[in-house]
Amino acid sequence: MRRFLEIFGGSITVAKPLVVVSVVLLIVSLVGVFAARTLPTEVEQKTTLLEYEHEGRFDYLIHLKPSHLFGPPPPEEPPPNPKYPAEIVDTIDFTFRYSPVEWATEVMHIDAILENPGIWHKKVRLIPYTSRTGDFTLRFLLDIEEINELFDDIEEEIGIRQSPRHLTIEAYVTASKERFTQSLPIKLTSTLIEVGTDLKHTQACGNGEFDYVVNLTENSIFDEKTLKPPPVPAIPSSTTTLKPGDVIFSKLVDTIDVTFYYRFKSDRPVSKITTDVEMVASIEATELWSKKFPILYTRKSGDFKVSFPLELADYLELMQTIREETGASAESSSVTITADVHTVAETQVGLIDETFSHPMKVTFAGSILEWDEELSQSKAGSIETSMMVPNPDSYLGLSVAEARVLSTALAVIFSLLSLFLVALYVMRRPMALSLIEKEALRVGKKYRERMAEATSETPIEGEKMISLGSMEDLIKVADELGKPIIHRAPGTSGEAHAYYVFDGATQYQYRLTLGREEQADETGEPEYRKAARKLIEEEMRKAREKDTRAEDEHFQT
Repeated sequence: MRRFLEIFGGSITVAKPLVVVSVVLLIVSLVGVFAARTLPTEVEQKTTLLEYEHEGRFDYLIHLKPSHLFGPPPPEEPPPNPKYPAEIVDTIDFTFRYSPVEWATEVMHIDAILENPGIWHKKVRLIPYTSRTGDFTLRFLLDIEEINELFDDIEEEIGIRQSPRHLTIEAYVTASKERFTQSLPIKLTSTLIEVGTDLKHTQACGNGEFDYVVNLTENSIFDEKTLKPPPVPAIPSSTTTLKPGDVIFSKLVDTIDVTFYYRFKSDRPVSKITTDVEMVASIEATELWSKKFPILYTRKSGDFKVSFPLELADYLELMQTIREETGASAESSSVTITADVHTVAETQVGLIDETFSHPMKVTFAGSILEWDEELSQSKAGSIETSMMVPNPDSYLGLSVAEARVLSTALAVIFSLLSLFLVALYVMRRPMALSLIEKEALRVGKKYRERMAEATSETPIEGEKMISLGSMEDLIKVADELGKPIIHRAPGTSGEAHAYYVFDGATQYQYRLTLGREEQADETGEPEYRKAARKLIEEEMRKAREKDTRAEDEHFQT
């Protein structure tokens, strides 16, 4: 320690770097304390309580139209509509059967629409609004005579007659967000009644079918009192199950049956599962437009499958209509079927409330259909809990607590060291010399060969003292007299350095003091006061020189 103090106090060039290093180490240690204090003592740890997974899969079956490519060959002409002699037809008993895809409460009604296309139309309610659940059958009577009388009244009022007269039977079934509509056209002339052959209709929400019996008046043609529609000859069709990557020509597609399978898996028991299923079809032309259509909505419990027809021909027809309206033709268009399954499951560790979305895309590249190769999709999830645990991470091999203790200890050590070195530096640092001391030091070095130091001052009785204005003047006197210069250092604060040359009872002296300029520099005196002081000093100097010459002359005398 003593050696350290000797080195530290002996060389200011060594002391300064030590102080700087100690201060830098103190700053680094303080930064370390701050960094250690910001480290978390506890962190959040997540624990998985339950893992689950949604699994969805699409499947489809395509029914093709008869064709020469896949067979059988298509018929040359479609079967004609059945026609009945108007004079012997009394009434027609109709039956409408409906089978929904999903059972729900359905609101239905049936109308008869009389019209002259493009001119007028009138709606007649055959069956009022009624509610049904599940499969149902409705029966109603169509009186041909009353219908013709209504046509006669309208045509007589407007003065426009037509032949044939157009009559359409329309059935409407509404359930939840979906609406089923089926039409059966009928043409009336004065001699014949022509009924359409398209008695069956399928939509995504269900299947409908018309049937009828024609009631005849007495006649000599038919032995029966009733006539049924002739059986429609079965049109052979080619059915194939497409595999991913198969190419299908859109013009050959008749119908597409789509099935969606859903499964919910969990690694822990689930007490109750409720799923809301919504199927939406979105048709779009690449980067030009898109349009959505609801297909079905239903509620299930647990794993399920839903089937529905994909009305591809209707979508293609709508795309063509939009293309003609806008005049914009895209390179490709597509239909995307999206299954949105909202699952709510109750478990012992919490509630699962999540929506699983699974799309299936069909792209129309010209006249070719390209299906997504990946028909299955899954989505994993979990129920997690979190808790605060001690921070397990290490920093420079230390735990958070150890890092805090070490950083604090180093900060204290370097703080004490810095204070000690700064204090020692201040104590051992040499005092700055004043201008007078610097000047005295300069004079001592310059005239040290001719100067002697006085240790005390003994006044001489009758001594005559002559004050000189500069050290150079005193040197001249010493040279003339061949006497040494005696230097007396200040004894107390406020005294000046005094330089003497003794010649008997005569004492020549020069007291080292600051000039006015130096004093102004030290005190920060303004410039105008410096100039005034300089003028005064110059006059005083001249007066002292005059007095000195007078004293010299008197001395010589």
